[in-house]
Amino acid sequence: METIHVIGWRSIGPRGNAAATTFLSLLLGGCAGMAIQADQDPAVSFDSYATYAWSSTQRAPGDVRVTPALNAQIRDDIDRHLAEKGYDRVNTEADFIVTYQVTVEGETIGGTLDYYQGSNFASSLGNPGYAARRYEEGTLIIDVLDGEGERLIWRGTAKAEVRQRASPEDRSEKVAEAVRKVLEQFPSR
Repeated sequence: METIHVIGWRSIGPRGNAAATTFLSLLLGGCAGMAIQADQDPAVSFDSYATYAWSSTQRAPGDVRVTPALNAQIRDDIDRHLAEKGYDRVNTEADFIVTYQVTVEGETIGGTLDYYQGSNFASSLGNPGYAARRYEEGTLIIDVLDGEGERLIWRGTAKAEVRQRASPEDRSEKVAEAVRKVLEQFPSR
């Protein structure tokens, strides 16, 4: 089940917070669905923006599972969706700067065991135990900064469970889906 939220703007601060500039989950799969969020600085109008450039200080994606091929796919997918929205990529003097990051973190879901689970039915009867399931959650973060790269003006994120045994094709498909869903929230020209 997909959830889409547009949440209130919080100032990230000037360029010193570039590490926080890319917070969107990825390598998504599993049955939990994908959560999409987007924030935009309400003081910024994208009406006059026509060009973008990639950040010259692009950080590594953040997870070893993001191979060079997957990294290239993320950039290509972002380029394609921004072009579809009417923006042109340039190498200098862009209206806005784009950067992204991928993070994967361990999560735990807890709950009680059913009376009938386990190999010793008698000992668990009347005293259900506690079970926890550990999984990894991936986040893809796409950040857009002003033309000087000093102020975060838009952020989109996608979060989903990372499937441990996902094939490269499945991973690629989920990455493409994450980029598409995040950039659907980005203003068109």
